[in-house]
Amino acid sequence: MEIKKYGNNSNAKNYLKGIKLVVFDMDGVLLKSRNSWDVIINKAIKNNYYDDYNRMEYTFNYIYENNIPENYYDYLNECNIKKYMNIKDLSENVNNTIDYLKDRNIKTAIVSAGSHCFAEYLSDLFNMDYFIGNKIDVNKKVFIKNVDPSYKDENIRFIQKKFNVKVENTVSVGDSFYDLSMKKASKYFIAFNPSGDEMLKHSDFVVKSNNLYDVIKTLTLETIKV
Repeated sequence: MEIKKYGNNSNAKNYLKGIKLVVFDMDGVLLKSRNSWDVIINKAIKNNYYDDYNRMEYTFNYIYENNIPENYYDYLNECNIKKYMNIKDLSENVNNTIDYLKDRNIKTAIVSAGSHCFAEYLSDLFNMDYFIGNKIDVNKKVFIKNVDPSYKDENIRFIQKKFNVKVENTVSVGDSFYDLSMKKASKYFIAFNPSGDEMLKHSDFVVKSNNLYDVIKTLTLETIKV
């Protein structure tokens, strides 16, 4: 599957026509980092995130199933987690992308197995319509799964019901193989900087870029799918 430039030809199809909801994964899409939990846990335990290549990677599935040492929780309250958010980690032109959709009365949402706190921060920052991520109960010392990476379509269906939007009016954007579950509840699924070639077989569009606005360009008159 390829995306080819189609110049300004008026015959090119606008795939945003009829779309009322765009759902974004967070890690690897709105944020360049593909794993917000790894960033958070390593900030909390003060590991050197960039230089220690031999350490274990803290995926959500791992920490949900195996938990973490109890003393880590002292650094994982919501206030601390929000401090771990690095605004420089944002993909390019997130603001322009969301503004473009809002100007056309298209709802925007975040569905992420990453940090609920990070998702809330971004949703507030860009005035998005809905967000959900996974949480930490510091008092009970457990992780809470609001979003199962393999069943993100269930979260999307909840959002669709909330805003009275149908599957055929929905676009979803993700970067990992897990995100393909979003496709089940979407007319189009866009693989943004896909983490593996396997995604190319199952995605409606592929955008290899650090500029989120290329998602808009892909769906509008500037490009077509072949």
